[in-house]
Order: sequence, then structure tokens, then C-alpha cells
Amino acid sequence: MPLFTDQITRLESPIDVMYLMHKVYMEHSNFTENLALEAQDGGDLAAFKANLDAWLKHLLYHAQTEDKYMTGPLKDKVLQDGREPLKANEVEHDELRQYGGSVLELLDQASVEVVLASEEKEHAELMEKVAQVGEAAENAITERFVKPRTRRHLYRRVMELRVSEFDHFENEEAFVLPIVKEQMSGSDELECSRRLLIDDESDNPRWIIDFIIDQLKGVEKELVMGLDKQFQ
Repeated sequence: MPLFTDQITRLESPIDVMYLMHKVYMEHSNFTENLALEAQDGGDLAAFKANLDAWLKHLLYHAQTEDKYMTGPLKDKVLQDGREPLKANEVEHDELRQYGGSVLELLDQASVEVVLASEEKEHAELMEKVAQVGEAAENAITERFVKPRTRRHLYRRVMELRVSEFDHFENEEAFVLPIVKEQMSGSDELECSRRLLIDDESDNPRWIIDFIIDQLKGVEKELVMGLDKQFQ
């Protein structure tokens, strides 16, 4: 059984694309965590926030789609330790959502600190520059405004989210994907994979698959592109 940390050279069945998705997501979240680490020493948090937004957007869609189209139709099984993989998978999704929410709460706090600091320093100009202050809070949170304590807590929350994500992907590949392969037909797997990679309700349905393809190289990129042709 491959892991998302391995080099993937073939897809035994459509759902194996999950290994490649997990690989891309972990590389992206690791990069985002490093940005949060660097931000502890001060500086612009805009790049961190942009990467965090993308991370959480993908993670939320991934979890919701799995619950509905992957684990939802399956029948759970009891492992030797008494654990039910599908039920545990949904619990892990809820935990990921909670971790993501806590990170966003800290970002909101940082944005408030930006506004308050601007208010104290440039009160006379604030009423004339509300739009600019709001934009600064959203896109360019800087060292002189955000408290070091907030930055430290932000990094800790991001690190907790990444660890939880890693554990979830590992468990999903070890216990859930085998059930998918046992219970789903090839055509059902293909449709499930399409749902994970193509967002039919978005104005840009290919925002997921294009991101995945862009982050992969060589054979792994070709595997996703080949699966994309099957969708079409």
C-alpha cells in the first residue's frame, strides 16, 4: 500500500488519486506552517494569510465531499481494536474544521489589533481611510500592529492543524480507502474522484484539479491528467 509520502507511479483504481491529493495538500500546509513560523519574528503576514486561505478552502471542500460522496454511501466495519474507520473519519473531519476555525479566530484577532493600532496612531485620518485600514487588516498584517503573543499562538494553532491533517490522511489511507475499494464499483470510484477534484457548484469548477496538477511533477502530474481525461 503506498503512502502520500511515497512516489506514486500508477493508480490501481481511481480513488488512488487521494494519495496524490494528500501529498499536494501536505506540502502546501507545511509551506504555510513555515510562513507562520517566520512570521513569529515579525514582518508581513500577507503571504501566510493567502496560503492559509487556500489551505482551509481545499481542506473544507475535501472533508465535505468525502463525507457526502465517499464515506456516506459505504457500510462501516469494526476493526480488531473496536474502532469503526468511517465513523472515526468523520470525527477527524470535525476536528480539522475546529482547528481551522481556531486559526481563523486568531487571524480575526490580529485584524482587530491592526485596526486598533491604526486608530491610536492615526486617529485623525482613520475616518477618511477606513477602506485602507480594512484592506491592511485583510491583506497586510504587519509587525508593528500584531502582538507577538498573537503571532506565537497563531503559529501553534497552525502547527496543530497540520499535525491533525497528517494524522487524518494517514488513517484515511490505511483504513478508509481499502473499504472504498471493497465496496465501490470502478465507475463509482471514478465519480467519487471526480467530485473530489471537480467542484460542480463553483463558477470555476476546476479550481481543485488545476491546483493539484500545478503542484505535481512528472509521472504524478501525468496520472492526474490521465484521470481528468476519464472524467471528460
